[in-house]
Order: sequence, then C-alpha cells, then structure tokens
Amino acid sequence: MIFPKTIDPKSVKTPHLITIPYSHYCELSRWALEKGKIEFKEIKYAPGYHAKAVGKLRSDRENRSESSYVGQESGVHGGRRKYAVPLLCLPDGKVLRDSWEILEYAMGAPDENWKQVIDQELGIAVRQIAYLALLAPESKHLVSKMISGASLYERGLWFMFGDKIMDGMRQLMAITPENVKVGQQHVLNILERAGQSLDTNNGSLQSDGGFGATELAFCSLAGISVWPDNFTNGAAPVPKLKDFSASFQDFVGSCRDTTAGQFVLSSYQNQR
Repeated sequence: MIFPKTIDPKSVKTPHLITIPYSHYCELSRWALEKGKIEFKEIKYAPGYHAKAVGKLRSDRENRSESSYVGQESGVHGGRRKYAVPLLCLPDGKVLRDSWEILEYAMGAPDENWKQVIDQELGIAVRQIAYLALLAPESKHLVSKMISGASLYERGLWFMFGDKIMDGMRQLMAITPENVKVGQQHVLNILERAGQSLDTNNGSLQSDGGFGATELAFCSLAGISVWPDNFTNGAAPVPKLKDFSASFQDFVGSCRDTTAGQFVLSSYQNQR
C-alpha cells in the first residue's frame, strides 16, 4: 500500500474503526467489537500522520473524544482530543468518539467506578511506562518494526521525521524516568486492588460476575503491563518481551506475578 487509506464517514456501509493499531485504547475498542461479533473494518495510521486523518474526521467538536488523551500527562490543553484514537464511524453517519462509547455499543457499559480507574489512572500510567521503553534510543528498531505495516508514504515520513515525532511524544506524555517510576508503583497498586476484587467476586471485577465490559476494558489497558503474546490479535506487529530492556522486562515480571496480572494473561489466552 503506497498511501494511507482515507474514508468518507458519510458513505461507509460497515463500521470503520480508526486506530493507531498498537495503542492500548485502540486494542480495547477492537477487542470489544470482536467480542460483540460486530463486523467492522479497521483503518490504521502511524503516529504523527494520524493527526491529519483523525483531525478531519473530528472537525466537528461534537465528535471529539471524551476519554483519556495523549497530552493529559503533561497538562496540554484538551484540544488534543481532536487527534485522539480510536473512533468508530457508523453507517448512519454517527461517530462513536472513544473507546468507552465503542465498548458500550459493542458490549454494554462497564462499571463506572472501574471505568474511572482504568481510563484516568491505569491507562495513563501504562502509556508512560511503555513509551519510555519504546522511545529509548536503543529501541528505535522496535518502533520501526511496529510501523512496518503502515503505508509506504507513512514509513517514508517516519524515516525523515521519526526522531522529531518521538521527541514530541516524550514531551507530550511527560515521559521521564521519575514519572515512570511513580507510574510503575501506581500500576502495581491498581493490580493489587483488582486482585482483591477478583478474589471477592470469584474471578470477576464486579459482583455480577463473568467476563464483561469491565473485565475486557481492564485487560486491554493493563495488557501493556503484562505484555501478552497476542496483544492486538494480529492487527499490528508487536515486539516480543525479550526484545525490550531488562528494566522493562523486570516491571512486566512484577505485574505478571500478581493475581490481576495472571487474570489478564489468562483472559488474553481464553477470551481473545
């Protein structure tokens, strides 16, 4: 594919999911649609270029995301929501603005208390942690591998401007070793709380049991912290855990040792 795909949201005949394919928020929406057995097409963009396509689709302010967005970590203004992924364009012209609207459309609403924790705490912390590892100079080859499925045009832009884009991402997400150290402990605390709920509710995060919208959302956004082999379910090439730094592998090992970490891994194996 030479150029990235574009769509006219008013002419789609099946739902179109717009993503940066390895994003954990995009993984949430993708898994929800698959779990809900909803037919859809995924339109994937590389970081940086996505802003042009997504900004056009979100030109109407009513179509802007209400979820966590990249830039929230550094206090950048909410206008960044214009460029957030994912979004889902429906055949009737309606746009589902973020992961949570897509999740509710596909599977029903999650528990509100857990939604707040997953979106505004867990999702933000694991984003900083993962990008510290991915944007490190020694990991540049991993990012190149991840965008290998993008169009030739996007890969060319990344070759020319990738370093600048990565520097901008570090600043936008306030990615520093100090912030990530705090974030790692916060993630482990959330996993501990989740483990207590799983024990109390017989393997579920909420009292009515089963694997529903709440559990799927938690597993999707916590996925980065345990790095399951089938993260993205083949939608994008993802590095193996062994390819990362020893410090990131140690953090993932600590997360995997928790009850909640094991729940995420088993859910990816049995529910994905």
